This record gives sequence, C-alpha cells and structure tokens, in this order.
Amino acid sequence: MTGYTLIEKIIKNHSEASGDEIFPDNIVWVNLDLVTARDYAGPQVIDLFENNYQNSKTFDADKIIFTPDCYPFGNDPKHAIDQEKLRVFTKKHNIKLTDLGSGIGSHLLFKKGYSKPGDIVIGADSHYNLLGALGILGLGAGDVMLAFALKTGKYWIKIPETVKVNLKGDYKWPTTAKDLALFVLKELHDFGITGKAVEFYGEIFSKLTIDERVTLCSLITEATGLIGIVPPDEITEKYYKENQISYDSIRADVDAKYSSEFTIDIQDLDLYIACPPHPHNVKPIDEVIGTEINSVIIGSCTNGSTSDIHEAVKILKNKEVNPNVRFAIIPATRSDFIDINKDGSMISLLDSGGNFFGTGCSTCAKGQYGLTGGTTTITLTTGNRNTQGKIGPGDVYLASPVVAAATALNGKISRPTIDRGV
Repeated sequence: MTGYTLIEKIIKNHSEASGDEIFPDNIVWVNLDLVTARDYAGPQVIDLFENNYQNSKTFDADKIIFTPDCYPFGNDPKHAIDQEKLRVFTKKHNIKLTDLGSGIGSHLLFKKGYSKPGDIVIGADSHYNLLGALGILGLGAGDVMLAFALKTGKYWIKIPETVKVNLKGDYKWPTTAKDLALFVLKELHDFGITGKAVEFYGEIFSKLTIDERVTLCSLITEATGLIGIVPPDEITEKYYKENQISYDSIRADVDAKYSSEFTIDIQDLDLYIACPPHPHNVKPIDEVIGTEINSVIIGSCTNGSTSDIHEAVKILKNKEVNPNVRFAIIPATRSDFIDINKDGSMISLLDSGGNFFGTGCSTCAKGQYGLTGGTTTITLTTGNRNTQGKIGPGDVYLASPVVAAATALNGKISRPTIDRGV
C-alpha cells in the first residue's frame, strides 16, 4: 500500500473511513473542525437550517463562526437586513460573530488562530482554499451543505488527485509573490489541474512569508484547482508559536502517490499582469505597458495585508497619484488597518491621494462595486478576479501592489522606478 499525499492524510485524519478507502475519486465523510458563513449566502444558509431543522441546535457552537465581510457598510437595505439576520441567529445559538469591520473571514481564521494546520474548514467562499498556505484544508461549500454541516458537523469530500508542483529558482524585487502567483496560475491553468489539489515544494518557500504564501494559494481557484497546499514548515510553526498555538506536525508520506509532478522555473521571474477577460490571461508586463488606467484598488484576500500595503507605500511615499486615477485601499482585516495606522503608512497613502474604504473583501463580491466605475472605466486591482462584469462593467487588470502603486502614479500600467533600498 502506498503512502498518502498531504490532502489525503488530512482527510484520513478526519474520516471514519478505513485507510483502504482513502484514494482519489472516492467519496468519504469527514468531521469538520470549523464551519463558517458570511453575509453573502449566510442568510440563505440560516433559512435552510431553520426550515429543515426546526427548533434544533447546531452541532457545536464552538466550531462555528459567522464572518460578514462582503458588504462592509450594509450598502443597501437588503444587505443591512441580511447582516442583521446573522446577528440574530448567532446570538440565539451562542455562535461567534466577527462583525462588520473585522475583516475578511478567511484571513481572520488564521490571524486570530481559529484554524491551524491539518484542520478542515468550510465556508461560503470560493477562495477559502487560500488556507492551504498554512496547511489547512479550506473548501468553499454551497448553501445546502453548509446548513447540513451546521447541524451535523459533517461534510462529504470527493478525494482529489494531487499534483506535486516544484517551484525552481528565485527572483528579486520588484517581482513579488503576486507575480509568482500570476505566473504559476497561468502555468497550472495550461497544465490542467481542474478539480485537483496541488502540493507546493521548492527552496523559494524558505523565503516566502505567510502573507506571500496566501497570495500564491489564493489564485488556485482561478486555475480551476481545488486547493494549493504549502506543507507546514519552520515558517508556519513560528507563525503559530507567536500566536501561542500548537499543532501536530503533518506532511505527505515519502511514498505518496501523485497523479503527476510538474516543475515550474521561476528563476529571475519578471513582472506579470492578468489581462481581461480572465485571470489566467496572464502576460508579461511589457506587453501591456502604457495601458491607460482610471481606477486602482489595493486590497482583497490576495493582496490586502499590511505587508502588501507597505509595498505600495515604498513606491508612493512623498508622491501624488495621477489626477485622472481614483485610488482606493481596502485592508484585509482590522489588524492590518491598525498596523498601517500606527506605522504611518495610512497617512502616507492619504497624502498621496489614496482613499480608504474600510476592511473587507474589496471588490470581489460586488460589495464595493462603485469603486470600479462604469463601462468606460479601466481598473487595475491587486485582487484575484477580473472576469467581465464580476467587479465592474469595464476592463479589469490584476497586478501586484508595487505595479498598482506605480500605475496610480502614472495613470497607466507602469513598472516601478525606484529601488526599495534592500
């Protein structure tokens, strides 16, 4: 009998299935460590739960969190009513609620220590798989399964095939983890990983922070993959130790069987842009240099952390954005917002002409749809989606925070022109 991949081992540890039943394409039931819902889909989940399990308790209130993060200001009466439904339900069932302004739910799960390596977590978010950056099996789930999980704490999983991906080489600034993520997205999309898990390896991970790993794993959905997982290592362990959280070490077996192995050469990687109308339409920046941009947005679960905003500050400090550009910053979480306030980054970006729009999911869920403008507005964002109509009616480009900052300065897609001094 061969060993298990990392995702197979996580599933095995949460299932009553025998070891012989843990193989690709087999369906098994797992016991969940955490069930979450948000203001997008959360109200429907509550309705399903209350209609199908009348007068019933949830399986374990301590393993459920509601994280409204899509519509940070209750943009209209409908969303305000939806958010109130979450508050009423969580109070009734004694469930934890991270209310408006707390930030993006998936980020709160690891920043607040609600989830740890080896866990299985589900939520109404197709980018919950970014938790793979910390060795967590995070999965997006539909309304019906979430309501069922609230009652039972269980979820069925079709065990995916796993592709072992080795990232070979290194790169230098101004190339960042976002350029890496976009390049890997294109390569994996072309290679074909639909419905598969990806295990990442390579010496580059000894240099990638947790935030940078999150950036990489957050784009696996756009490559049509199920999840990208970075095996927990010393960086992961240090991160959780700083939060006084311990966990059992978990890694793939040396004799694990992978559906395929794929090496991606990232040596001297350049800057990349995802062009409309799809995230996988990735091109070297030189092919789109000079494209006029009217709206620049730094934020999202892909690039809304403190470190991402710091990258923009290094470009924009003591400079002013182009008068024809609307420049918005949406920190991923309240803690990120506090950090950039304390260290002066917020003032620096305000002085440059930037505007802050609370914390949350940025434009991805149409929660702040107006930031992108109308049909003639061309947007560049650090987010993960640019599908036509998803975050605005005009064309949308995806790029790193440093490219976003340089673009805001010039009013057109630009390379950064300064060295950050390291």
